[in-house]
Amino acid sequence: MDQLGASPYRTDIAVAADLAGGVNGSALWPYTLRKGQDDGASVTIASPSILPEPWNPVAGSNWVYDTMLQRGMSDGGVLPDPFTGLSWPQRIERAEVTIQTGLPVVKSLDWVDLQFADTIEVPADAWIDWDTETQKFITVGEKYPEGLTALRKSVVYYPSDLYDIKWQDGSSLTLADFILGNIMTYERANEASPIYDEAAVPSFEQFQESFRGWRIVQEDPLVIEAYSDLYGLDAEANVATFFPGGGAWHLLGMGIMAESAGELAFSSDKADAKEVEWMNYIAGPSLEILKAKLDEAAADSYIPYEPTMSAYITPDDAAARWSNLEAWYAEKGHFWVDLGPYYLEDAFPVEGTVLLKRNPDFTDPADKWLRFQEPMIADVVVDGPGRVTIGEEATYDVLVTFKGEAYPTSDINTVKYLVFNAVGDLAFSGEAEAAADGQWQVVLSADQTGQLETGANRLEIAVVPIPVSVPTFGSLEFVTVP
Repeated sequence: MDQLGASPYRTDIAVAADLAGGVNGSALWPYTLRKGQDDGASVTIASPSILPEPWNPVAGSNWVYDTMLQRGMSDGGVLPDPFTGLSWPQRIERAEVTIQTGLPVVKSLDWVDLQFADTIEVPADAWIDWDTETQKFITVGEKYPEGLTALRKSVVYYPSDLYDIKWQDGSSLTLADFILGNIMTYERANEASPIYDEAAVPSFEQFQESFRGWRIVQEDPLVIEAYSDLYGLDAEANVATFFPGGGAWHLLGMGIMAESAGELAFSSDKADAKEVEWMNYIAGPSLEILKAKLDEAAADSYIPYEPTMSAYITPDDAAARWSNLEAWYAEKGHFWVDLGPYYLEDAFPVEGTVLLKRNPDFTDPADKWLRFQEPMIADVVVDGPGRVTIGEEATYDVLVTFKGEAYPTSDINTVKYLVFNAVGDLAFSGEAEAAADGQWQVVLSADQTGQLETGANRLEIAVVPIPVSVPTFGSLEFVTVP
């Protein structure tokens, strides 16, 4: 079923809206939101629902209205194009994707390098599983001594200044932030773990069916390899970044302590089953419990899953993280800390009000994503003879523009034509030829028009641009006569 939705906003507001999800579903809205030409403006956003469910970085609210707000405070290794869905690099510098030969994968954007190989061997030192008892990763060599292959390999390269990025409480991003989230994937699906959650098992089993391991090739600059038997048809969709947006290790660690103690639960399912509070990092009774865990962690310089994580977190690192979070909570009164362009200043679930403010440590240029403020949906005009003699050649011009300007030929994937005869049947089809920017031509040969009978026919045009996933259609009727 097709559905059209509207996201109304004032004429002085500019923002990137997703063609499928609107402003609520746009990952780029916080990077592109503008009001007039002045810096420092404020914007009031109305929403059908605000804070309907608790927030936590593991299994909190998944309402789109909450997700929109969270996107405003988050960041990612890649971000989806709001007009095509293809990924663009945000925090990563570049990526390489290798696919097993013969699989139907193509690339559209130059930032990713797509290669094919007859066999993709998974390195023996790649991590593929986790031992809850020893709190150590299990390597491919240990689990599969006979070796292992994959259908897909992803390699991401992060820039040299990656670790200059700051969490909103002032903590520096570190490699530990990349690792803890992966550990929790295994812990939450293991019955022997104190944070086991049966609600996490189905998604974990699905993940485990195709996952073939990952490894840190280089720590600084960071390079990560990942292997899987799951692949998408677009090369850009096969890039695994492991970027920890929203999942700082100390924030997760505080929640791990609370759930392990049986006082809170990350998911609503476990909260109901254990009859405890669904963990909420921004409001409600959870805050008192989380604050108590923060105090414990600070006193002990707590490092979660220390047998593994101590290789990436020193006691001084841990002490600094807990101190930063204590200062943040003392000032803000909540534990929502992220990496994005805005931070959470206040949240009032009862009143239904949230206040986001600009993150002063977010250093991306303000115009980095402005090219996505408006989709380049093409306008199409078909021009040509309205009367064609059967058995003679006929030429039609297809004029493709955007806001009155010629649509660049390099930005057009294809221009396809279909001719329907006098009884409405498809007579023939083909692709138009580019004549110049914004101008394409359909040439109906004498043989083709010779197949048409006397009467009214219809020429249908479909223009498929590269910058947007929405094609534009045009048509023209013409009469064929002997």
